[in-house]
Amino acid sequence: MKRIVNLLVFVCACASAWAGSYGILVNGTMYFAAEYRGKDTNTGTYDEYLAHVPVKSGDYFQLYDAEYQAAWAVDLDTWSVAGFTRKGDRYEAGVSGCYDCYIKLKYGEDQLYIGNGTNCGEGEDLSNVYKGAVPHQCEAVMMQAFYNESYDPASPGVSEYGDTKWTTLTPQATELGHYFDYIWLPPSAYGDGAGYHPKQYSNQNSNWGTREELETLISALHNAGAKVVADIVINHCAGWTSWCDFPEMDFGEYGVFHPDETYICADDEVNAEWSKPTAESEGAGACWGTASGSNDDGENWDGARDWAHDKVYVQEMFIAYLQWMRNVMHYDGFRYDKGDGFNNWHHWNYNKHAKPEIAFMECYTGTDEIQKRISGAQGDLMGLDFDLKWHVFNAFAGWDYSHGRGDCIMSRGDGRHSVTFIESHDWFLRSDNENEFGGRGNSMTPALKGRLMQANAFLLSMPGVPCVFYPHWAKYKEELKPMIIARKWAGVHSESEVKDEYSTATGYQATIVGKNGWLILCLGDRANKKGFDGYTLAASNYSATDGHKESFEMWVNSSVAKPNPTGIDKVPSDQVPSTKVLRDGQLYLMYEGRMYDVQGRRVN
Repeated sequence: MKRIVNLLVFVCACASAWAGSYGILVNGTMYFAAEYRGKDTNTGTYDEYLAHVPVKSGDYFQLYDAEYQAAWAVDLDTWSVAGFTRKGDRYEAGVSGCYDCYIKLKYGEDQLYIGNGTNCGEGEDLSNVYKGAVPHQCEAVMMQAFYNESYDPASPGVSEYGDTKWTTLTPQATELGHYFDYIWLPPSAYGDGAGYHPKQYSNQNSNWGTREELETLISALHNAGAKVVADIVINHCAGWTSWCDFPEMDFGEYGVFHPDETYICADDEVNAEWSKPTAESEGAGACWGTASGSNDDGENWDGARDWAHDKVYVQEMFIAYLQWMRNVMHYDGFRYDKGDGFNNWHHWNYNKHAKPEIAFMECYTGTDEIQKRISGAQGDLMGLDFDLKWHVFNAFAGWDYSHGRGDCIMSRGDGRHSVTFIESHDWFLRSDNENEFGGRGNSMTPALKGRLMQANAFLLSMPGVPCVFYPHWAKYKEELKPMIIARKWAGVHSESEVKDEYSTATGYQATIVGKNGWLILCLGDRANKKGFDGYTLAASNYSATDGHKESFEMWVNSSVAKPNPTGIDKVPSDQVPSTKVLRDGQLYLMYEGRMYDVQGRRVN
């Protein structure tokens, strides 16, 4: 083993700790040991292990106990290497490099050492190093670019908000790319309905459109400067024609797979007594009782077959699928459906291989459970912030601001793991679910417009990665545009500090710290048009009636010039933007190697 450079010393109070439970967090992403030698029975000491951890300048760096889900920083000793600055419970790296981490555990005398790797340093090119699926201080704004059955002309919303098939979204790509950094698309694999019961992952022809139309859309969004998020449904699947007949999954260079009953959980309902064929019912048919994978290591979904993720060959199939989605279909990130459907370690494993830029999951079961599952994914996963949606936004629908930010992932100070949202496809226009903002599609009525705009102002002012819902954009985009600009102007990001200043049933006020300045949000009776010294009113709606219930204001005090993405409308329509560039606080656009300002004027 290499000579150990003693940088950090940690004396563990828990003599029963074991080396395999420790790791390193970089921007919240876990790096486990690459080498672990085990216990020396002669001395009672666990030997050292190594983790070759890539760190860029500006990253934050913590120690992590996976067993207790605790992250911390300890004092550097006199052997400290220059370049790490202590900031609270973490260090900020000033020097890029790959750091080798060693642990010795000996009853009551446990020590942690971190030393520089001999072949890594400031000069090494780390541009291709995977930094995890949880962006650090993320300033992005996301859109969910679909809603319930919005592929179907017969859907009750299509006549008012339009469909969201691939060919419908493509002409909107330039405008979407001006305001949104991530576009979340629905499941694109061949399957039933909207795609949440997939049948063949390698077949990208769906009810949303053909594979060719999808590739055109993804390319158009990339050219407009937006990244594209795939809706990944790998907890369960539907059979091709019956309960468990599965087609070939051909992922080209990443592998060809022929799943059968051995890929399905042994405790799936296909083996249940109630699904046994009888004279009166076909039940599970010929495949009843044949599923022979491992037992489900998450929550069962009884509407389809659950994959046995504990099996290595199942993992290999999904690693191939996700790598194919990233490198062939050119998706940038993942939204995992049914995130509690299998052990979240698999999310970390799949992310590690496929390397999405962002990944988040669906899990309804409250903030405690969501955070537990994020920890199970070694921190390399975000969660849709359901308690924020249920307890705060639904309170806004009833003109009650006393919840403030509520108790949710974002309000617990963990905005970097939070994807905040008001509404989603799971409730909107659904007659069988009361959890839609205002109830069963009512948020889109004129009577609720003011409250819906307040909720969006809150969403776009707070930490986390905010996700705007497509019907809201389709109907109220002119109201939403200045809110998005206000957020980006102040530089509000996923980990921004929030100072709650006022929260009652009739109003709410908070100050949010961004990278460029501060944003003040006023809702209800706190929106008073009196203004704040040094601040500019960036977005607002004011009503003098009903105690200002429909009023909101977003004030910005920024050190940079206000972005003006609407100015791009002046650029000739036959020119397609290839990328957005923020330089010295100004937004520019690149066209075929040439730079233009947002007014369409040539810069170089």
